[in-house]
Amino acid sequence: MSSSWVSCENFIMRSNSNIGLRDSSSSLVIYPSTKIPWYVWLLLVTKLFRCIGVFVAFDAVRSIHVVYFLLLVTFICSLVYGFVQRPLSSHKKLQQVVWINIARHAFVQTCLNLLWLYGLSQVGPLRAVVLSEHADIVVLAVWGAVLKGIGGPGKLRGSFWFVLGVLSLVLFDNDAGHTTEHPEGQQHHGIKHLLYYLLAWTGLSDHEGGIVVLLLTLCLQAYVNNGGRRLAVDVVGSRRLQALTAIASTLFLIPLALVVWLTQETPGPGILQFLPQAFVVALFVFVLHSYVDAACNQRLDVVRTARVGTLAMFCSALLVSAVWRPSAMHVQEDTEDGTKKQLEHAFSGGVVFSIIMLAAATLQLTSSKTSSGANMLPLHTLPAGALQRSQSLFTLFTSNLKLILANRNSRTIFYFLCVNLCFTFVEFAYGMWTNSLGLISDGFHMLFDCSALVMGLVASVMATWKPTKTFPFGYGRIEVLSGFVNGLFLTVIGLMVLYEAVGRLYEPPEVHTERLLAVAVCGLIINVFGMASFSHTHSFSHSHEGSHSHCRTGSQHSHHSNSHGHSHAVNANMQGVFLHIMADTLGSVAVIVSSLLIDWYGWLVADPICSLVLASLILASVLPLLKESASILILRIPVGSEETTKKCIDKILEIEHVESCKDPRFWHHAGDSLVATVTVQCRSEATEQRIIHSVTGILQEAGFSQVSVEVEMMAGGAVATASPPSQWGLGTLVNTRRNPFPNSIRAV
Repeated sequence: MSSSWVSCENFIMRSNSNIGLRDSSSSLVIYPSTKIPWYVWLLLVTKLFRCIGVFVAFDAVRSIHVVYFLLLVTFICSLVYGFVQRPLSSHKKLQQVVWINIARHAFVQTCLNLLWLYGLSQVGPLRAVVLSEHADIVVLAVWGAVLKGIGGPGKLRGSFWFVLGVLSLVLFDNDAGHTTEHPEGQQHHGIKHLLYYLLAWTGLSDHEGGIVVLLLTLCLQAYVNNGGRRLAVDVVGSRRLQALTAIASTLFLIPLALVVWLTQETPGPGILQFLPQAFVVALFVFVLHSYVDAACNQRLDVVRTARVGTLAMFCSALLVSAVWRPSAMHVQEDTEDGTKKQLEHAFSGGVVFSIIMLAAATLQLTSSKTSSGANMLPLHTLPAGALQRSQSLFTLFTSNLKLILANRNSRTIFYFLCVNLCFTFVEFAYGMWTNSLGLISDGFHMLFDCSALVMGLVASVMATWKPTKTFPFGYGRIEVLSGFVNGLFLTVIGLMVLYEAVGRLYEPPEVHTERLLAVAVCGLIINVFGMASFSHTHSFSHSHEGSHSHCRTGSQHSHHSNSHGHSHAVNANMQGVFLHIMADTLGSVAVIVSSLLIDWYGWLVADPICSLVLASLILASVLPLLKESASILILRIPVGSEETTKKCIDKILEIEHVESCKDPRFWHHAGDSLVATVTVQCRSEATEQRIIHSVTGILQEAGFSQVSVEVEMMAGGAVATASPPSQWGLGTLVNTRRNPFPNSIRAV
């Protein structure tokens, strides 16, 4: 019996290469293999070949009409699918309704392929891979999270990264500067001509138009694939549907290619010259990719296949773009000044940032943390918010807008932010129209001011959030932190202006004041409006004060909480925003004064002198904000309350039966919220509730809105004999005799 078990064990260890067995302490332990399965390697190689096919397709569509090239590709695909699948020789006959659905599906797929080739020709192969090579589950997750709020905060965060990656290609890519060019030669016809007029009407460049087309194709392709899965059930197999779709697409493209040939103005190169490129594209982009992708979906799962496939396509695109030198990506002709133009669809930092954001979005949207394990748990074991549906972006925007408009501080920041953004847009537009670098530079300066306003607005909204289990003290400190960061920004600005002004005192540069005075006057008007709006930085606040008390005698506790009050406090967030606006106002005044002095008297030194005065005022006004916000963040005793806290301790020690105060702590939480915690040691004959009520009244009378009192009853009636309470200093340790708590008595 033992020999048969040993032989069986040896057979298992020899036959299973994906499972490792170890025999330690007479027990078998099964370890999963760390080797990558062969079908994952096959998926990676297939994605590399597909990427090469995309680059080959780009090289081809730059020289031949897209309809001709797509006809060759679909014809080769129909031959391969027809030879392998034999869709017309199937035993099951299809009904007429199914044939109509197949024709409709093929027509839509043909249009999407034409749009994809057009977008590929406009943005280049690298950007086409980055934009269009996303799995259907990723696209549907973004669509559901943005519009319907499906998937929770994780999906919404991944959708935000996806949108940010797409916007980086529009805003930060050096390819976006090219204007829309009229199609010539082989491209002067048909779909591309129609899309050219659409882009010219919308004002988009070729690059931006290609991005829009590829995004539209990506969304529609996910929808068509979803409908194709239902149609595959009627056709009896997705492979047969692919074969029939390829045949129908070829039939649709033949008359379209004939129309293009009959109406073509200039003869193009022979179609058969591009047969090798069409064969490579048909084999790598369509046929091989579809078979391997379906096999990996069965071996792995759809989520892992989507994750590995998308990341493999991004890495393959970067690798191929580094070594690919097709004829269409040549350096353009020399310009008039003898320099050469930049490479068409060249590599840029915007592409790198877009790849990072889209890769992070793919990892987040295909994460299995909440999909695999959580769905198998019973409902009573799920966390509290697991069954709640997250908000969509539109709902989130409207709810936050209502929250902004409901609060006076956030409403003020929001209104001034809108005015500032409008003026920034006007400066940008007028600067680009007049080619004025000064206006464009001032527009970027206003944009930087808008970022400070956005930070203050976010802090003002977050301060109204209710406390949670993770943040039991609430989010009131966000406003203090925002004021501190705004103060740091202003300090950096003041030091930079001071350094530049000192350098210009010795050699004042030439200042052109043609449009400077008008811009400064407009900025002064906007900033005066802002200062008038933020003049209530010392705001009246209404608070509900609370206290929390403990009384401990052995294992007994008692609680006490109630109070109500009013107070005045300085809002650090609003003060930081106000100082930003005041700095801009002083800057506008300095520019107006220096411009007038330069125009009237030619005093070039007036510019650095005004800058010195401006920097000095900024630094002098921001230092109190930094000092106050920093003292709150490091939990200092409230400024000006040192004597008050000392008197509070003296009054507490004068209460009957109170022997000492242990670890009293006082700090400024946020706004008008002052917090005090104290432990009172009393004789055993003391009444707990009376002690709690007396201590709470003393602290609340001193202005502390949140009070926590703990009472400890001293055993044996020990009496503390020390110096009088009025002579105690803050933080002084008081030594006593016959005290069961020798190291715990502190004044403050």
